[in-house]
Amino acid sequence: MRLAAAVAVCSVFLASAVAGQGASPASERAALNTETFDFAWRKIADSFWEEEMGGVDWRAVGDELRPRARDAADARELRTVIQEMLARLGQSHFGVLPGAGSADPGDGPGESASGDGACTPALMRTVSGGSGSSASDAGPGFEIRFLDRGPLVSRVLEGSAADGAGLATGLEVVRIGDQRLEDLSRCLALQSFDSPVARLLRARAVDGLLFGAPGDPVQVELADRVGERFVLELERALRPGSVEIGFGNLPPMQFLFETEEVETAAGARVLAVRFNVWMLPAIEAFETALFGDPAASASAFEGLLIDLRGNPGGIAGTAVGIGGYLLDEKVELGRMLNRGSDLRLLVYPRRVSRSSGKLEVFKGPVAVIIDGGSASTSEIFAAGLQDVGRARLFGEPSAAAALPAVIERMPNGDLLMHAIADFVRPNGERVEGRPVVPDSLVPLTREGLLAGRDEPREAALAWIASELE
Repeated sequence: MRLAAAVAVCSVFLASAVAGQGASPASERAALNTETFDFAWRKIADSFWEEEMGGVDWRAVGDELRPRARDAADARELRTVIQEMLARLGQSHFGVLPGAGSADPGDGPGESASGDGACTPALMRTVSGGSGSSASDAGPGFEIRFLDRGPLVSRVLEGSAADGAGLATGLEVVRIGDQRLEDLSRCLALQSFDSPVARLLRARAVDGLLFGAPGDPVQVELADRVGERFVLELERALRPGSVEIGFGNLPPMQFLFETEEVETAAGARVLAVRFNVWMLPAIEAFETALFGDPAASASAFEGLLIDLRGNPGGIAGTAVGIGGYLLDEKVELGRMLNRGSDLRLLVYPRRVSRSSGKLEVFKGPVAVIIDGGSASTSEIFAAGLQDVGRARLFGEPSAAAALPAVIERMPNGDLLMHAIADFVRPNGERVEGRPVVPDSLVPLTREGLLAGRDEPREAALAWIASELE
């Protein structure tokens, strides 16, 4: 999901027909719309990893949707048409984001695209990538996961507004702002997204509704175990310890790396780490957590737990960098496949610290927790360590969305995200459309959450303790 910027050469389609003096605003709009649509169509045609386009008649798709793109009334409507074109591929990592130079920087929320009232304007703004501010990673201090019985509070952050209000795990989230979450799946289904993409959009939509600018309030309606409903208004805040980072064309984001030391019943020390995105600062943070700062030659910990739940991915090279601290020989985490070439993700043992000191690769048991929110680089890392026998996976199947992608600016200023390669894990299987399945399937349950338990984490720590014994 998060990716390097690329420079593109664009061929203008039909622009000269209306570029002369005296062209009307409508004709200028049509020309820019067509130019933007054709930019996206051509980029996919040229860079999709299979010349057969996965069996999709790409030329026919372009011919069908180009008139609608030409006649789009504004940039938001054009994004909807382009997104429909991308959805025909049935792959993740294809999407359109409003750019700072968008032709309609003042796009309002508009009406529900579904027309049935299920989707609020705020939700549609979120789905199209237009919600929030540049500091839109401030939240009320709790996380949501979709279980069989609906969206539930899965985690409450210590010291947050949610924690201060006494919010507990296991509560059902009925509404965020004006958006009822029971309408969410129906709303996304009406827009013809394939299931892996729909799940990612659902998670993104919830985050977009929940998060916003620091200091802004968000109203949340919840239901307890007997269905009794109540409403809380919580102030959004940045999470303590998070730092703002950026990469390429991606908007600024808050990077957070959390650590906890856990002691087993036998007195062994286990390091538990959790981070929200695979960006380069994660490598430095990981080394510091595992070896100390400055780094000791060997880790003081005997076991390691890496919690990747809800981590949507990032830069694939980050997984290679962190893998170097865990593997004692050269290992391939997988391969990126594009037209005519393969890129092997090779991990080399990390023998030297950032401060040029000698390092011993960590050799203790490693447990990794994943769930349906673990995507892209999280899946590459988890699948790679699973296939080479270096880690045991716990939790729930991953998002099945692991395509290398880039983000490019289109003629109207919006941003096109598109995959440029496929990915196969070390055992030769695709991850796209095939979730990474944990060795130990341990889902969150409402009963466990209501009791304040994190069952996947408990299972992972119990396994590490048994391995150390």
